[in-house]
Amino acid sequence: AGFPVAGVASIHGGLSKGNDRVNVPIKTKVLVENPADDESVKPEDMTNLIAELKAGKTDFQIITYANSKHTFTSPESSDYNEVMAKRAWNHTLIFLKEILK
Repeated sequence: AGFPVAGVASIHGGLSKGNDRVNVPIKTKVLVENPADDESVKPEDMTNLIAELKAGKTDFQIITYANSKHTFTSPESSDYNEVMAKRAWNHTLIFLKEILK
């Protein structure tokens, strides 16, 4: 959307994009944390995202959490995965520390 930000993080977010959005270079750092068993993210969504980020020479990282479904970080969810949720939080803190220097 053109807002000046140091970085963006997506934790079990939707990774597809609207057909009407044009690819433009993403100049901010990107962290994507995705559960391996998230049925809402199709393999082609991940492939397309990586291609877009690479084409824009974006500084990005993608972390996939094993044995985890879409709401793996929510303690109220039956899909909560405590080990992976803690890892995701720690990875988020590392990312925030890097971008908020």
